[in-house]
Amino acid sequence: MIIYDQVSIAFIRRAQEMLKEILGEIGLPVKTSRFLFQNYLYPIKIVVFEGAEWGHFQSAYFQIGLNKKLIYAAKDSVLRDILKHELAHYLTWIKHGEVSSHGTEFHETCRLYGFSSSIAQATLHLEEANLSKEGDLESEKVLEKVKKLLQLAQSSNPHEAELATMKANALLLRHNLDHLKNQDEDPLYMDRVMLQKRKDAKLMSIYEILRHFLVRPVVSMGKGSCSIEITGTKTNVMLASYVAHFLNLEMERLWDISRKEYKLEGLRAKNSFFMGLAKGFGEKMKSSKEHFSPEDQKALVLVEKNLDQKIRQIYGRLSTTQSSQRTDERANSLGVLKGRELNIRQGVEGKLKNLFLSYKKEHR
Repeated sequence: MIIYDQVSIAFIRRAQEMLKEILGEIGLPVKTSRFLFQNYLYPIKIVVFEGAEWGHFQSAYFQIGLNKKLIYAAKDSVLRDILKHELAHYLTWIKHGEVSSHGTEFHETCRLYGFSSSIAQATLHLEEANLSKEGDLESEKVLEKVKKLLQLAQSSNPHEAELATMKANALLLRHNLDHLKNQDEDPLYMDRVMLQKRKDAKLMSIYEILRHFLVRPVVSMGKGSCSIEITGTKTNVMLASYVAHFLNLEMERLWDISRKEYKLEGLRAKNSFFMGLAKGFGEKMKSSKEHFSPEDQKALVLVEKNLDQKIRQIYGRLSTTQSSQRTDERANSLGVLKGRELNIRQGVEGKLKNLFLSYKKEHR
Protein backbone atom coordinates (compact mmCIF):
# COMPACT_ATOMS: atom_id res chain seq x y z
CA MET A 1 0.00 0.00 0.00
CA ILE A 2 1.40 3.39 -1.04
CA ILE A 3 1.52 6.15 1.57
CA TYR A 4 1.21 9.92 1.11
CA ASP A 5 1.71 12.23 4.06
CA GLN A 6 4.01 15.13 4.88
CA VAL A 7 6.79 12.90 6.16
CA SER A 8 6.73 10.49 3.21
CA ILE A 9 6.52 13.34 0.68
CA ALA A 10 9.59 14.99 2.21
CA PHE A 11 11.38 11.63 2.14
CA ILE A 12 10.40 11.10 -1.51
CA ARG A 13 11.85 14.48 -2.49
CA ARG A 14 15.11 13.66 -0.74
CA ALA A 15 15.26 10.21 -2.35
CA GLN A 16 14.54 11.68 -5.80
CA GLU A 17 17.40 14.15 -5.46
CA MET A 18 19.64 11.31 -4.33
CA LEU A 19 18.58 9.25 -7.36
CA LYS A 20 19.32 12.19 -9.67
CA GLU A 21 22.82 12.39 -8.19
CA ILE A 22 23.33 8.67 -8.84
CA LEU A 23 22.14 9.06 -12.44
CA GLY A 24 24.60 11.89 -12.93
CA GLU A 25 27.41 9.83 -11.44
CA ILE A 26 26.84 7.03 -13.97
CA GLY A 27 26.63 9.45 -16.91
CA LEU A 28 22.87 9.53 -17.57
CA PRO A 29 21.60 13.10 -18.16
CA VAL A 30 18.77 14.32 -15.91
CA LYS A 31 16.07 16.60 -17.33
CA THR A 32 14.07 17.96 -14.35
CA SER A 33 11.95 14.91 -13.42
CA ARG A 34 13.20 12.55 -16.14
CA PHE A 35 16.46 10.96 -17.23
CA LEU A 36 17.76 10.32 -20.73
CA PHE A 37 18.56 6.73 -21.71
CA GLN A 38 19.10 5.47 -25.27
CA ASN A 39 17.57 8.68 -26.71
CA TYR A 40 14.36 8.38 -24.67
CA LEU A 41 13.26 10.21 -21.52
CA TYR A 42 12.11 8.09 -18.58
CA PRO A 43 10.38 9.39 -15.41
CA ILE A 44 12.11 9.66 -12.04
CA LYS A 45 9.26 8.52 -9.84
CA ILE A 46 9.51 7.28 -6.26
CA VAL A 47 6.72 6.25 -3.89
CA VAL A 48 6.61 5.12 -0.26
CA PHE A 49 4.76 1.93 0.67
CA GLU A 50 4.07 -0.42 3.54
CA GLY A 51 4.99 -4.02 2.90
CA ALA A 52 7.43 -6.87 3.38
CA GLU A 53 10.20 -5.84 0.96
CA TRP A 54 12.57 -2.89 1.40
CA GLY A 55 12.21 -1.71 -2.17
CA HIS A 56 10.85 -2.62 -5.57
CA PHE A 57 10.65 -1.47 -9.18
CA GLN A 58 7.28 -1.63 -10.94
CA SER A 59 7.72 -1.46 -14.68
CA ALA A 60 4.02 -0.85 -15.35
CA TYR A 61 4.31 2.52 -13.62
CA PHE A 62 8.00 3.35 -14.23
CA GLN A 63 8.13 3.54 -10.47
CA ILE A 64 10.58 2.79 -7.66
CA GLY A 65 9.02 2.00 -4.29
CA LEU A 66 10.74 2.43 -0.92
CA ASN A 67 9.53 0.93 2.35
CA LYS A 68 8.20 3.41 4.91
CA LYS A 69 10.56 1.94 7.53
CA LEU A 70 13.52 3.36 5.60
CA ILE A 71 12.42 6.89 6.51
CA TYR A 72 13.28 6.34 10.15
CA ALA A 73 15.77 3.49 10.10
CA ALA A 74 18.17 3.79 7.14
CA LYS A 75 21.27 5.93 6.84
CA ASP A 76 21.69 7.94 3.66
CA SER A 77 24.46 5.65 2.45
CA VAL A 78 22.22 2.58 2.88
CA LEU A 79 19.38 4.35 1.08
CA ARG A 80 21.72 5.20 -1.81
CA ASP A 81 22.61 1.52 -2.19
CA ILE A 82 18.94 0.53 -2.25
CA LEU A 83 18.26 3.17 -4.90
CA LYS A 84 21.18 1.88 -6.98
CA HIS A 85 19.78 -1.65 -6.78
CA GLU A 86 16.31 -0.54 -7.91
CA LEU A 87 17.77 1.71 -10.61
CA ALA A 88 19.67 -1.33 -11.93
CA HIS A 89 16.32 -3.14 -12.22
CA TYR A 90 14.87 -0.10 -14.01
CA LEU A 91 17.72 0.08 -16.54
CA THR A 92 17.69 -3.69 -17.06
CA TRP A 93 13.97 -3.59 -17.85
CA ILE A 94 14.41 -0.72 -20.33
CA LYS A 95 17.15 -2.56 -22.17
CA HIS A 96 15.95 -6.18 -21.95
CA GLY A 97 12.27 -6.09 -21.02
CA GLU A 98 10.84 -8.60 -18.52
CA VAL A 99 13.67 -10.94 -17.53
CA SER A 100 14.65 -12.85 -14.39
CA SER A 101 14.76 -10.41 -11.44
CA HIS A 102 18.39 -11.08 -10.51
CA GLY A 103 19.56 -12.93 -13.59
CA THR A 104 22.45 -12.45 -15.99
CA GLU A 105 21.08 -9.24 -17.52
CA PHE A 106 20.64 -7.60 -14.12
CA HIS A 107 24.18 -8.43 -13.00
CA GLU A 108 25.56 -7.19 -16.33
CA THR A 109 23.80 -3.86 -15.76
CA CYS A 110 25.33 -3.57 -12.27
CA ARG A 111 28.81 -4.23 -13.65
CA LEU A 112 28.29 -1.81 -16.55
CA TYR A 113 27.54 1.11 -14.22
CA GLY A 114 30.11 0.22 -11.59
CA PHE A 115 27.67 -0.94 -8.91
CA SER A 116 29.41 -3.25 -6.46
CA SER A 117 28.58 -6.94 -6.18
CA SER A 118 27.03 -6.25 -2.75
CA ILE A 119 24.49 -3.91 -4.36
CA ALA A 120 23.60 -6.60 -6.91
CA GLN A 121 22.65 -9.06 -4.16
CA ALA A 122 19.04 -9.42 -3.09
CA THR A 123 18.80 -9.62 0.71
CA LEU A 124 19.18 -6.91 3.34
CA HIS A 125 19.42 -6.97 7.10
CA LEU A 126 18.87 -3.27 7.73
CA GLU A 127 20.44 -3.13 11.18
CA GLU A 128 23.61 -4.82 9.93
CA ALA A 129 23.72 -2.54 6.88
CA ASN A 130 23.41 0.56 9.08
CA LEU A 131 26.15 -0.67 11.40
CA SER A 132 28.45 -1.39 8.48
CA LYS A 133 28.10 2.11 7.07
CA GLU A 134 30.34 4.99 7.98
CA GLY A 135 28.39 7.68 9.80
CA ASP A 136 25.56 7.47 12.31
CA LEU A 137 21.88 8.32 12.40
CA GLU A 138 22.33 10.96 15.10
CA SER A 139 24.90 12.85 13.02
CA GLU A 140 22.86 12.60 9.85
CA LYS A 141 19.76 13.98 11.58
CA VAL A 142 21.75 16.96 12.88
CA LEU A 143 23.33 17.50 9.46
CA GLU A 144 19.95 17.44 7.75
CA LYS A 145 18.63 20.14 10.09
CA VAL A 146 21.74 22.30 9.65
CA LYS A 147 21.54 21.94 5.88
CA LYS A 148 17.94 23.16 5.83
CA LEU A 149 18.80 26.15 8.00
CA LEU A 150 21.75 27.09 5.80
CA GLN A 151 19.44 26.93 2.79
CA LEU A 152 17.05 29.35 4.51
CA ALA A 153 20.01 31.70 4.99
CA GLN A 154 19.66 32.48 1.28
CA SER A 155 16.38 34.29 2.00
CA SER A 156 16.01 37.73 0.44
CA ASN A 157 14.66 38.90 3.80
CA PRO A 158 17.76 39.99 5.78
CA HIS A 159 16.12 39.20 9.12
CA GLU A 160 15.11 35.67 8.04
CA ALA A 161 18.55 35.00 6.56
CA GLU A 162 20.33 36.16 9.71
CA LEU A 163 17.99 34.18 11.95
CA ALA A 164 18.46 30.97 9.92
CA THR A 165 22.25 31.26 10.03
CA MET A 166 22.15 31.92 13.77
CA LYS A 167 19.93 28.86 14.33
CA ALA A 168 22.29 26.68 12.29
CA ASN A 169 25.23 27.81 14.41
CA ALA A 170 23.27 27.32 17.62
CA LEU A 171 22.23 23.80 16.59
CA LEU A 172 25.84 22.81 15.96
CA LEU A 173 26.85 24.39 19.26
CA ARG A 174 24.17 22.46 21.19
CA HIS A 175 25.25 19.22 19.54
CA ASN A 176 28.87 19.85 20.48
CA LEU A 177 28.00 20.73 24.07
CA ASP A 178 26.16 17.42 24.44
CA HIS A 179 29.25 15.58 23.23
CA LEU A 180 31.54 17.69 25.42
CA LYS A 181 30.05 16.02 28.51
CA ASN A 182 31.66 12.78 27.30
CA GLN A 183 34.84 14.34 25.94
CA ASP A 184 37.11 11.58 27.27
CA GLU A 185 35.09 8.95 25.41
CA ASP A 186 34.22 10.95 22.28
CA PRO A 187 37.02 10.57 19.69
CA LEU A 188 38.03 13.13 17.10
CA TYR A 189 37.74 12.32 13.43
CA MET A 190 39.83 13.54 10.52
CA ASP A 191 39.07 13.66 6.82
CA ARG A 192 41.27 14.91 3.96
CA VAL A 193 39.74 17.06 1.24
CA MET A 194 40.98 19.21 -1.65
CA LEU A 195 43.89 16.95 -2.54
CA GLN A 196 45.87 18.74 -5.25
CA LYS A 197 49.42 19.41 -6.37
CA ARG A 198 49.91 22.79 -4.71
CA LYS A 199 48.31 25.35 -2.43
CA ASP A 200 46.25 28.02 -4.18
CA ALA A 201 43.74 30.77 -3.41
CA LYS A 202 40.69 28.52 -3.70
CA LEU A 203 42.10 25.97 -1.28
CA MET A 204 42.94 28.71 1.22
CA SER A 205 39.49 30.27 0.82
CA ILE A 206 37.83 26.94 1.56
CA TYR A 207 40.18 26.53 4.52
CA GLU A 208 38.99 29.88 5.93
CA ILE A 209 35.31 29.00 5.46
CA LEU A 210 35.65 25.61 7.15
CA ARG A 211 36.87 27.29 10.35
CA HIS A 212 33.28 28.44 10.94
CA PHE A 213 31.95 24.87 11.30
CA LEU A 214 33.48 23.94 14.69
CA VAL A 215 36.32 21.98 13.13
CA ARG A 216 40.02 22.71 12.83
CA PRO A 217 41.16 22.67 9.20
CA VAL A 218 44.89 22.28 8.67
CA VAL A 219 46.70 22.77 5.36
CA SER A 220 48.86 19.69 4.98
CA MET A 221 51.82 19.84 2.62
CA GLY A 222 53.28 16.60 1.26
CA LYS A 223 55.72 15.69 -1.46
CA GLY A 224 54.17 17.12 -4.59
CA SER A 225 50.75 17.37 -2.95
CA CYS A 226 48.62 19.58 -0.75
CA SER A 227 45.32 19.00 1.05
CA ILE A 228 43.12 20.24 3.88
CA GLU A 229 42.85 17.96 6.89
CA ILE A 230 39.57 18.52 8.76
CA THR A 231 39.50 17.44 12.40
CA GLY A 232 36.65 17.51 14.91
CA THR A 233 33.69 15.47 16.11
CA LYS A 234 32.19 13.04 13.61
CA THR A 235 29.15 15.24 12.91
CA ASN A 236 31.23 18.38 12.38
CA VAL A 237 33.75 16.61 10.14
CA MET A 238 30.97 15.09 8.03
CA LEU A 239 29.42 18.52 7.57
CA ALA A 240 32.71 20.30 6.89
CA SER A 241 33.82 17.63 4.40
CA TYR A 242 30.63 18.08 2.46
CA VAL A 243 30.96 21.86 2.61
CA ALA A 244 34.49 21.58 1.16
CA HIS A 245 33.40 19.37 -1.74
CA PHE A 246 30.42 21.63 -2.41
CA LEU A 247 32.53 24.80 -2.36
CA ASN A 248 35.09 23.31 -4.72
CA LEU A 249 32.43 23.38 -7.46
CA GLU A 250 30.27 26.25 -6.25
CA MET A 251 33.12 28.76 -6.10
CA GLU A 252 34.02 28.06 -9.71
CA ARG A 253 30.36 28.52 -10.69
CA LEU A 254 30.10 31.85 -8.86
CA TRP A 255 33.36 33.03 -10.41
CA ASP A 256 32.18 32.11 -13.91
CA ILE A 257 28.95 34.06 -13.43
CA SER A 258 30.68 37.12 -11.95
CA ARG A 259 33.49 37.03 -14.53
CA LYS A 260 31.00 37.29 -17.38
CA GLU A 261 28.70 39.78 -15.69
CA TYR A 262 31.39 42.19 -14.47
CA LYS A 263 34.04 41.62 -17.18
CA LEU A 264 36.66 40.25 -14.80
CA GLU A 265 39.86 38.81 -16.26
CA GLY A 266 43.04 37.11 -15.12
CA LEU A 267 44.26 34.87 -12.33
CA ARG A 268 44.73 37.76 -9.90
CA ALA A 269 41.06 38.70 -10.24
CA LYS A 270 39.98 35.08 -9.78
CA ASN A 271 42.13 34.59 -6.68
CA SER A 272 40.95 37.89 -5.22
CA PHE A 273 37.33 36.90 -5.86
CA PHE A 274 37.82 33.59 -4.03
CA MET A 275 39.39 35.27 -1.02
CA GLY A 276 36.51 37.77 -1.01
CA LEU A 277 34.03 34.89 -0.94
CA ALA A 278 35.68 33.53 2.21
CA LYS A 279 35.70 36.97 3.83
CA GLY A 280 32.04 37.63 3.02
CA PHE A 281 30.90 34.24 4.28
CA GLY A 282 32.96 34.74 7.42
CA GLU A 283 31.29 38.10 8.06
CA LYS A 284 27.86 36.47 7.78
CA MET A 285 28.77 33.67 10.19
CA LYS A 286 30.43 36.06 12.65
CA SER A 287 27.40 38.32 12.62
CA SER A 288 25.09 35.41 13.41
CA LYS A 289 27.22 34.35 16.40
CA GLU A 290 27.20 37.87 17.80
CA HIS A 291 23.47 37.40 18.40
CA PHE A 292 24.04 34.38 20.65
CA SER A 293 22.81 34.67 24.22
CA PRO A 294 25.49 35.26 26.90
CA GLU A 295 25.09 31.59 27.87
CA ASP A 296 25.73 30.40 24.32
CA GLN A 297 28.65 32.81 23.95
CA LYS A 298 30.32 31.15 26.95
CA ALA A 299 29.43 27.71 25.61
CA LEU A 300 31.05 28.52 22.27
CA VAL A 301 34.27 29.56 24.00
CA LEU A 302 34.23 26.29 25.95
CA VAL A 303 33.70 24.15 22.83
CA GLU A 304 36.38 26.01 20.88
CA LYS A 305 38.86 25.75 23.77
CA ASN A 306 38.24 22.01 24.15
CA LEU A 307 38.74 21.48 20.43
CA ASP A 308 41.98 23.49 20.44
CA GLN A 309 43.32 21.38 23.29
CA LYS A 310 42.60 18.15 21.46
CA ILE A 311 44.06 19.47 18.21
CA ARG A 312 47.32 20.35 19.96
CA GLN A 313 47.56 16.75 21.15
CA ILE A 314 47.40 15.62 17.52
CA TYR A 315 49.40 18.29 15.68
CA GLY A 316 51.45 19.99 18.38
CA ARG A 317 52.25 23.58 17.49
CA LEU A 318 50.86 24.71 14.14
CA SER A 319 52.40 27.42 11.97
CA THR A 320 50.45 29.99 10.00
CA THR A 321 51.02 31.23 6.48
CA GLN A 322 49.96 34.44 4.78
CA SER A 323 49.60 35.27 1.11
CA SER A 324 51.76 38.03 -0.29
CA GLN A 325 50.08 38.25 -3.70
CA ARG A 326 48.56 41.52 -4.84
CA THR A 327 44.79 41.92 -4.69
CA ASP A 328 42.32 42.97 -7.36
CA GLU A 329 40.15 45.19 -5.16
CA ARG A 330 37.12 45.17 -7.48
CA ALA A 331 37.08 41.37 -7.79
CA ASN A 332 37.65 41.02 -4.05
CA SER A 333 34.75 43.34 -3.21
CA LEU A 334 32.45 41.41 -5.54
CA GLY A 335 33.56 38.21 -3.86
CA VAL A 336 32.70 39.63 -0.44
CA LEU A 337 29.17 40.42 -1.63
CA LYS A 338 28.71 36.93 -3.07
CA GLY A 339 30.16 35.41 0.10
CA ARG A 340 27.55 37.12 2.25
CA GLU A 341 24.89 35.43 0.09
CA LEU A 342 26.65 32.06 -0.16
CA ASN A 343 24.27 29.18 0.46
CA ILE A 344 25.50 25.70 1.40
CA ARG A 345 22.90 23.44 -0.19
CA GLN A 346 22.22 19.83 -1.32
CA GLY A 347 22.40 16.67 0.77
CA VAL A 348 25.02 15.57 3.24
CA GLU A 349 26.06 11.94 3.39
CA GLY A 350 28.68 9.62 4.71
CA LYS A 351 31.09 7.78 2.41
CA LEU A 352 30.76 4.28 0.99
CA LYS A 353 33.72 1.97 1.51
CA ASN A 354 33.02 -1.48 0.00
CA LEU A 355 30.53 -2.28 2.73
CA PHE A 356 28.00 -5.10 2.80
CA LEU A 357 24.50 -4.39 1.58
CA SER A 358 21.89 -6.61 0.03
CA TYR A 359 18.17 -7.03 0.44
CA LYS A 360 15.24 -9.35 -0.14
CA LYS A 361 12.55 -8.19 -2.51
CA GLU A 362 10.12 -9.21 -5.18
CA HIS A 363 9.08 -7.33 -8.31
CA ARG A 364 5.56 -6.94 -9.46
